Amino acid sequence: MITDDKQTNEHLRSYINYYTGLKNPRYAVLVKGEWGVGKTHLIKNILKDDQKFYVSLFGLTTIQEVHSAVFVKMYPNRSRLKKILNWFGSSSMKANDVTLALGPLVGNIANALIKEKVDNSKTIVFDDLERCSINLEDLFGAINKYVEHHGCKVIVIAHDDKLN
Repeated sequence: MITDDKQTNEHLRSYINYYTGLKNPRYAVLVKGEWGVGKTHLIKNILKDDQKFYVSLFGLTTIQEVHSAVFVKMYPNRSRLKKILNWFGSSSMKANDVTLALGPLVGNIANALIKEKVDNSKTIVFDDLERCSINLEDLFGAINKYVEHHGCKVIVIAHDDKLN
């Protein structure tokens, strides 16, 4: 929990530095506290931009949106590629009176790339857990995949009293 207590904040700073220094911790860290106590501010000050991928879960409604948000943070220049794939995904081709809907095929390829192309060189920070409408079991499963299958370090920030 974050407080105004400098000792508590130093303890958290020390632990976050320890955690991010581990080669492959195989677990995530939850930073919890009430709204407005400075959880996000403290984590953003501990981990500089070149050390983290910051993703707000606020307003996300599907696991695919989570994967897409992470992908865009990891590969900002490739987000244009995703937009192009999405455009093709809403298209269809017609040849010799046969219509081929590209949506499902292109969408599945794009989704597979987004879920599997993971950069684990930086810590993923998921913020606003309590403001996400995704089922927590599903969301924790997605976060677990980043940790266990991709070897990512993950920090989750939440006001745990507000979790459903």
